[in-house]
Amino acid sequence: MFSIIAAVFVYVCLSVIFGQEGIWAYNQLQKQKIALTVGVERLQDLNSRLLTESTALQKDRDVIASYAKKMGFIYPGEHLVKINGIPEPPPAVYDPGTKLLRPDIVFIPEWLAKSIAFLAFVFYNLVFSILSVIRYHDPAKV
Repeated sequence: MFSIIAAVFVYVCLSVIFGQEGIWAYNQLQKQKIALTVGVERLQDLNSRLLTESTALQKDRDVIASYAKKMGFIYPGEHLVKINGIPEPPPAVYDPGTKLLRPDIVFIPEWLAKSIAFLAFVFYNLVFSILSVIRYHDPAKV
């Protein structure tokens, strides 16, 4: 009877720790969740900056004039002065991030946990059967 309880205990421990919905799989999913959350926050920040810039380009004449002057357009009667030797600021690059692929979750399959528990049951029975035979045939007891 004790060997059945030990085998069930081994199976439950393997399933809880290394099973498909166990602690190990849960920790892997938590790491994926953190990586996705960081990526989503970065995309939300980029989206808010782009919305602000879009709104400014649609409604603010000064922003439109600033962009036009950067592209070399001027109002009639204005003179464009370019100074050599001063580098232009780099254009804004909007990096949407990298594609995150969902890695497979690593876990012990159910059949393997059951097989290990069964082997523990067999091993436990074998050891205690041998011990009982040794005790039964012990010449010191006679």
